[in-house]
Parts: sequence; structure tokens; C-alpha cells
Amino acid sequence: MSQPPRDLWNCAACIEPLAGGHRNQAWRTRGLAQELVFKSTTRGEVALEWLGPVQDVARRCGFVVPQMLRSASGRYVDAGWTCETFVEGEVVPREGLADVAVLLTSFHAQTQGWLQRPEFLSSTGLLSQDRGGDVDLAQMPPEVVTLCRAAWRAVADSVTGVVHGDLAPGNVLQLPDGRFALLDWDECRVDLPLFDTAPHAPKSEAETRAHLAWEVACSWRREPDYGRDLVQHLSNT
Repeated sequence: MSQPPRDLWNCAACIEPLAGGHRNQAWRTRGLAQELVFKSTTRGEVALEWLGPVQDVARRCGFVVPQMLRSASGRYVDAGWTCETFVEGEVVPREGLADVAVLLTSFHAQTQGWLQRPEFLSSTGLLSQDRGGDVDLAQMPPEVVTLCRAAWRAVADSVTGVVHGDLAPGNVLQLPDGRFALLDWDECRVDLPLFDTAPHAPKSEAETRAHLAWEVACSWRREPDYGRDLVQHLSNT
């Protein structure tokens, strides 16, 4: 495990690895008045720049969001790493994620019509194109691509907005004052709100399949065993 180039952010504090990241490395500082988190990333600068205004909307809706920090060279991404403020709180379990539903609904409503994140595609965009974000349909078997596209096509007439994209336990914290923090915006994009709400809210069969198809597609390259296991569920739903 390589350590982040924290000197690029003029940081000399002691650091330690953070657990929980499946796709990227994460480290936190110890001993600063405002602790920091360094994360490895494959995203480009324009994709991180796009996040800034999106996260401002999330804050206005009531979420606490870590503040992205520019390096000494003025970049959000430097040498393949990012830096943001550290937020500490209690992990919200999956059964508690419904508690953020009101804030999410406001966030989705306020980002309708938002331009797509650079380097990304929505599930609707992937009906006619092959690659965006972590998804590369050209690297998947044709029969799996057909399954995924059929699932997305069934919900393609829904209204889109910005979605966080990874509202799993560990990415939603509750602070001592009762507010909720959203961490890890790596998969944020313009898409159907169901990709935020499907894991914890009542959903139709079509929404269940669309969400499962997304999990298959975005895991296929980076977590191949997981992606292939999910295909069996998608085939049987």
C-alpha cells in the first residue's frame, strides 16, 4: 500500500490507513486541528471540479459533506490523489438509511436538469454508448450487456437528477448533533434517483432490476468476482 503524497498539500502530519475502501486507498491524518483524508483516485480534474457545486447543493439540503481541498498547485487531483476534510460520526446501518430520504428527495429535485459529470454516463446514456465512469460495457459478455440494458430501458422514462451513487453503510454517518454526513462521492453522476433510494426504500421489480444491473456493470472490471455473482441474481429476477 503506497502512502499519499501529502507534501503536495503542504501536510506533514502523521497518517494511518482507513479501512473500508474496496476500490481506492484512503488515509487519514492524526494530530491536526482539522483532520484530513487522502484518497487515491482514477478520476480526472474536470470530474472533481464538477463535484464542487453539486456538494454545495447537498449542503443546502442539510447534508454535511467533506470539503475538497486543492493541492499547493491548485488542483483537486494531484499525482492520483485527492484531499478532503475528515468527518467523524456514527455509521448509519442499512436499515437506518431511510432516515435520509427527505434530504435525498430535496437533493434530487434541486439537481434536475444538471449536466452530466465529465467522464460519466447515466444508465440511460449506456443504452446507446459503452463507457462512462466505472462502466465499460465493451469489456462485458454480450449476453450480460443485453440483460443490463433491458433492465435500464424499463425505467428509462424516469426523471433524472444528480445521485450520490454509493449510499452504502459507511458512506452515511450521523453526527452528534443529529445531522447526516455523506462521504465518498466517487460514483456521483446524473442518473435516476432510484440508484440512491433502491437499496433502502420500497421499490418496484423494474427498479430492483435496474439497480442490480448497475451493480453488475460498475463492478465487472474492478470487482469481477462480485460482478459475476450478481449476474446470477439479475438473471433470476
